[in-house]
Amino acid sequence: MLTRVRRRCGDRTDEAGFTIVEVTIASAMLLVVLAMFFDTLISLTRSEDRSQRLVSNEQNVRFELDQLARDVRAANPMVPLRYATTAAAYHTQIEIVLGPTGGTQQVIRWLYDPTNEQLVRQVMTSTASNATVVSQSFVLKRVRNVENAVPVFTYFGQQNEDLVAQSIANGDTGGIIHDAANCAVRVHMVITSDSNPGPVPFTETQDVEVRNRLPGNVGCG
Repeated sequence: MLTRVRRRCGDRTDEAGFTIVEVTIASAMLLVVLAMFFDTLISLTRSEDRSQRLVSNEQNVRFELDQLARDVRAANPMVPLRYATTAAAYHTQIEIVLGPTGGTQQVIRWLYDPTNEQLVRQVMTSTASNATVVSQSFVLKRVRNVENAVPVFTYFGQQNEDLVAQSIANGDTGGIIHDAANCAVRVHMVITSDSNPGPVPFTETQDVEVRNRLPGNVGCG
């Protein structure tokens, strides 16, 4: 009987197990694998977030540019900026009248604020030089055009001439600059924005024909 007990104790003493070194190595390998896994997971998450921001910027810019294009296309009429003192003012602003002739009309001004990098839609009291703002909405933030010196609005005449550039070249300071509105049959619009904010700005362009000037460039001064 005593012999059997001794044998069992001896068997337990001889049982194999993990040493501290082996446990340490195994734990280190596990930590390396987990670190690689989480690094890959974080990288995928960042990539997905970047893609979502790019898509969001693209959608925001296209949506606002489409709204702007609808207003310009429906202009009845597009009116000169009576308060403008230089032709360059037309690069950042456009003013139009919406609504049927003889009916209820609304004066709309789209304004790019380069200082705050915002695109604003304003409802004005009239088309006069002393008109005031009735209401306004900030439709797009972080508009980057000013950083690349890209005009938001470019006005083209019947002969495809850049009316604003033509006025600037002539050194105009208040006379024929209004032809940018009076004679434009097409408005080229460019918006660059990372409004989400996103990793890089998205740029969208659109050419809009001014319907009340076609055909015949009606109303050109």
